[in-house]
Amino acid sequence: MFKVLIVDDEPTIREGLAALIPWEEYRISQVETAKNGEEALQLHEMLSPDLMIVDIKMPGMTGIELIERIRRKDPLVHFIILSGYAEFEYAKSAISVGVEGYLLKPILEEELMDYLARLKLKWEQAQLYQQLKDRLEDENKERMIESLLRGEIDAGIYKFFEKLRWSNYRILLITLENVIDLPSKKQLLKVYFSNGQSAIVSTYQQFLLAVFDGDSCQDDLHNELQKSVFHQSNQYTAALSEPVESLEEIAKAYQITKQLLANRFFYEQDQILTIQSKPLLTIEEKKQKEQKSLKMQVEVLFYSIELGDQQAVQKICLEMVEEWMQENPSEESIKKNFIQLISTLINKLISDYQELTDTFTNLMEKVIEIEKQSTIKQLITYIDSIFSEIIGQMDQQDSDLIVKKMIHLIERHYHTNIKLDTLAETFHYHRAYLGKLFKDYTGEYFNTYLDKIRIENSKKLLLEDLKIYQVAERVGYANVDYFHSKFKKYVGIPPSEYRKRKLIGK
Repeated sequence: MFKVLIVDDEPTIREGLAALIPWEEYRISQVETAKNGEEALQLHEMLSPDLMIVDIKMPGMTGIELIERIRRKDPLVHFIILSGYAEFEYAKSAISVGVEGYLLKPILEEELMDYLARLKLKWEQAQLYQQLKDRLEDENKERMIESLLRGEIDAGIYKFFEKLRWSNYRILLITLENVIDLPSKKQLLKVYFSNGQSAIVSTYQQFLLAVFDGDSCQDDLHNELQKSVFHQSNQYTAALSEPVESLEEIAKAYQITKQLLANRFFYEQDQILTIQSKPLLTIEEKKQKEQKSLKMQVEVLFYSIELGDQQAVQKICLEMVEEWMQENPSEESIKKNFIQLISTLINKLISDYQELTDTFTNLMEKVIEIEKQSTIKQLITYIDSIFSEIIGQMDQQDSDLIVKKMIHLIERHYHTNIKLDTLAETFHYHRAYLGKLFKDYTGEYFNTYLDKIRIENSKKLLLEDLKIYQVAERVGYANVDYFHSKFKKYVGIPPSEYRKRKLIGK
């Protein structure tokens, strides 16, 4: 769309032209008026019109003088002169100073519109030419940038950048969540850099990229980009290289910056990544220790969940992430491990707590959302919310469910120092009341049930090549004599006699 400035000292003429001509038909979106040359000069500075319609005879500055002054600064603006019959020959001579045409007063609308139709065609042709020229220049610049990023520099590239006189070079690399937005964001980034910064904006592979003079980099670049390019959206991640002194260093700077973006999952959001940026989790030097299997990880988590220990669950998850990062520090691998871990855990919960099958089955839908977490911080928070919901369901005040949890704990952890007092505190029950619930459900006192589980497991161990005291320790008895007395109480014979009979029986 184009702009017009009408300059005439007669109000009826300038206002009449502004109101009567159907300017929109000629792609003219803005029409302003001035009553003399001085006012026209000021409006020209503010408006940068494409066409000025100027009265040749005005008090103070004449139309010719106005045209000459503007032409020295603006070679592109078009002029149409308005003149009376007496100044006709004088007006014709104004064509020598670059006037498009002249109109005699009183003005015929059809004659002016004829001029406007011809101007519209010229403007459109000029626009097409400029667009083609700009596109070819952009394509040439983008080819040069691609060559620089590959480390292929020829004489033409050296010559081009020599003219720019940049003191050093920096790369801004941006990845968008939606690659469809690349063309529009590229134009906005060009506009941003055109406001006082020298830069070449391009798209390369899946990235939006700018190479620019490092000395012109703003300290608040992230906020400025959000305001002018991304409109407060977080649908992008950006990384900024360190300044490099030579064109030969640009390819290496690009690779470093590209790697920062590849690892963006491990950084905090709302920042432009640099080599000084600190990841949320660091990859420690590999430790020589046995890696836990999936089964072991599930067992450890299962125990903490049954105890309702949210802090222990969080700690275990962080330890697992650190372990996984040592093996394969990638976003895809960590998410895959969590999906497998939680899916396996939920299946185990469904198997052991069938009365909660529907609840745990519905949680499977949340496992799918793990893939959508954009940073390691968001992922851990999301995982924590899943475990919190599981623990919340396990903490239902159902006495049968509480006792079942106690039984599961005894069967899996009989070899540890399990006490009714500890479980009562964990489940927020009075010790005596919890003991009564357990007795009503199992028919046994808590300690009796625990002893029987330990003795049953000791029978298996006695058939292995172990000392009696080793068997006692493995099933949770620190005192071997106490183990002897308990074994004889429930089996009827000492453990050594039991072993002898069983081995002879074989």
